[in-house]
Amino acid sequence: MGKQPAAPGKKSFLDTLSEKHLSLERIAAALMSSVLLAYVFQLLSHGNFTDLGSYYNSISFGVFFVIMILGFAALVGLTYFLKQRYIIPWVLMLSTLAVSVLLSANLKESNAYFCVGVGIADLIVVLWVAAGDKLGLTGLRISRRIALIAAGVLFVVTTFVFGYFTSMKYQSYSNFTFDFGIFAQMYERMATSFAPNTTVERSYMMSHFGVHFSPIFYLFLPGYYIFRSPIYLFYVQSMSVAAGVFAVWLICGKLGFSGKLTLALELIYAFYPCLFNGTFYDFHENKFLTTIILFLFYFIISKNTVWEFVFALLLLSVKEDAAIYLIVIALFVMINRREVYRGLIMLGMAIVYFLIAQQIVAASGEEGVMISRLGDYFVNGERGFFSVIKAVFFDFGFLLKQMFTAEKLPFLLWMLAPVLFAPFLTKKISSLILLFPIIPINLMQSWQYQYNIDYQYTYGVAALIIISTIFVIAGLKGGRKRVLVLTSLCLCAVMAVSLVYPKINNVRSYMQNTEGSRQQVDELLDSVPTDATVTAAHSLVPHLYKVEWLYTMPDYNTKNRDKPIDTDYFVIDTRYSELAGEMKTVMGDQYNLIKTAGFAELYQHK
Repeated sequence: MGKQPAAPGKKSFLDTLSEKHLSLERIAAALMSSVLLAYVFQLLSHGNFTDLGSYYNSISFGVFFVIMILGFAALVGLTYFLKQRYIIPWVLMLSTLAVSVLLSANLKESNAYFCVGVGIADLIVVLWVAAGDKLGLTGLRISRRIALIAAGVLFVVTTFVFGYFTSMKYQSYSNFTFDFGIFAQMYERMATSFAPNTTVERSYMMSHFGVHFSPIFYLFLPGYYIFRSPIYLFYVQSMSVAAGVFAVWLICGKLGFSGKLTLALELIYAFYPCLFNGTFYDFHENKFLTTIILFLFYFIISKNTVWEFVFALLLLSVKEDAAIYLIVIALFVMINRREVYRGLIMLGMAIVYFLIAQQIVAASGEEGVMISRLGDYFVNGERGFFSVIKAVFFDFGFLLKQMFTAEKLPFLLWMLAPVLFAPFLTKKISSLILLFPIIPINLMQSWQYQYNIDYQYTYGVAALIIISTIFVIAGLKGGRKRVLVLTSLCLCAVMAVSLVYPKINNVRSYMQNTEGSRQQVDELLDSVPTDATVTAAHSLVPHLYKVEWLYTMPDYNTKNRDKPIDTDYFVIDTRYSELAGEMKTVMGDQYNLIKTAGFAELYQHK
């Protein structure tokens, strides 16, 4: 016999549960949440899940099931008695995020494919909670003022957290000549002579502008006069990246976004993987690009002509190739926003500035603008930008072959997966022009650092991806917007932790390994006369930044390694035995060991 219908006026058990917001799918969600809570405990207690045998044997099955049962009972009970429909979805969402972050943290290495896999699992949960607005986000009210306060908190926290951890590399003697020793010596020379001179960059006294024209460095010189330490540069760098959160807040306000959506985008910015991850690789002018570009877009949207062109000039001052970004932005302004005159002025600024900067670099150094990284496109002895353009135009297939390779795929995932490839969801095809710089800056090149997420060549492209994503979100409604924003938040958190957490552990390890010897080495290096000529191991160069005539081993011109370097002092780092041996070979019998402290040895010319 079939199931008898309930008597009129009498509710079935399932109807009663539904009234208490305990439908079968919510009960299933509560069960999944309780399992995830048990996983959280397990990952916190025994995180090495990559070693299956060790992980499996460390599991306390009894504890696991107790947590799962208690969690399930608590979720069902609270939902039943409080008649609150948002409890289970919120716990499911947060426990999913917690497990995802813990998995990425305990992986102990960055892996784009793993993070994407975790993100797909997160997406499944997001699709469920977003359908029917199960998190109650529609009714959630967050003012723009609260979002501004949150931006301020994110700015302060990220500035000091990443300034602190990146400066720990310096304190533990884990930075090198390339690329921090260059800037440490350069800023000291700027402070004393106002000229951006270095001897370590190319093994002779020269202006850094002979390699890259970056007048923006002078913007931070007043602060250097106050703090007078290379550590200042790490905090300046973190602050410069963090300041982009205020540009996001301003842009969201101009686009009419709610406070809660603004807050979500601030978090996406703060956790966007390549931003603070890249600060762990020393100090570079490229890292100023993101914030400047985002503020430039705010003034473009606001039609504030004066500040628009101020930030256009500020963008150009970062580096000679920053003109690429302004050219693309100018084309966007002309084509997408139909502001032809503004766009033409910016385009003209970019072209003229690049031509001038190119001449300054050529006049200040021996190499000129570093076009050699596009050497794969040089044919028949031709060099220069026009030869590259010609090669690409006539052999487009070669360009595609260079761009889409197995080693560049992870780079694309790190850059675009955190925002679910949102820039490609635009309804205006002309908006895709903002993604163009990723081709010449990253994908065209065969120099591995250009498409490595750990280095400095991602910051301009990151700004364009973020602003493109914001424009796409502005055109979405309801469930699609919630899915994109929530999944992006999850992926940004997962991928950022995957990249940053191992680096934080590394710098802690560096500090522990040099404990007890750092102060001794500091004292030895302080005893080196700043008016002497000094050759130092590349790990010690950043700490000898006050020495005007300072040289590094290994040096940039490796062809000179076998030539005797006739300086007053040699300073060796015994942690690197091969390099120490090479330096002693170069010294021959012309130097005496006069002092040893920690892992450093000081030799003086006889």
